[in-house]
Amino acid sequence: GYSGKRIYASNDQNNSEERENQEQGLRFFLQTIFRKQNFRDGQLEAISNTLRGGDSVVLLPTGAGKSIIYQLSGLLMPGLTLVVDPLVSLIEDQTRVLQQYGISRVLGVMSTTSRRMTAQLEQVQAGQFHFLMVSPERLQTSAFRKAVRTLAQNTLINLAVIDEAHCVSEWGHDFRPSYLNLSRNLRIFCRDSFGEPPALLGLT
Repeated sequence: GYSGKRIYASNDQNNSEERENQEQGLRFFLQTIFRKQNFRDGQLEAISNTLRGGDSVVLLPTGAGKSIIYQLSGLLMPGLTLVVDPLVSLIEDQTRVLQQYGISRVLGVMSTTSRRMTAQLEQVQAGQFHFLMVSPERLQTSAFRKAVRTLAQNTLINLAVIDEAHCVSEWGHDFRPSYLNLSRNLRIFCRDSFGEPPALLGLT
């Protein structure tokens, strides 16, 4: 996998011509890969900010296309996109949707055996996947933390996504305490070989 420095889009928002060119380029990929004619409200702004290396929390109605924000951003940046989903069914659904768009290099880590998990992460490190999807509890285990830290040193994690981010407040203090330290853990364990963490994208 790619292990060089992070590459970001230009942050010069005062240059209207450059901004327009960037937007046209993003629409081209939206139409070509996802077969959508135009961005919905909030999508373009969130994708642009992510490609500039900025953190974002995106609040959109159900069915408004939140997933395309991380999917398009992740495809356009070198490296691997790590997505944290609260439910196995969501991991399976996101994997299925990406495959429908012809993006097959997606891995959902749902195995309970350390041997199987290690084998999967070795595949990721070899550059076989663009998207890695896990549950928040994975980052609570020392074995997975070590595996992700090793992975991040060899394969750039270009973006860390917290899907259904409202679970941080709804479940964090009670049902899913693993959500409480999620953003901190992502910044710590996903740092690249230069010590820089990936941008964080919260979707809800």
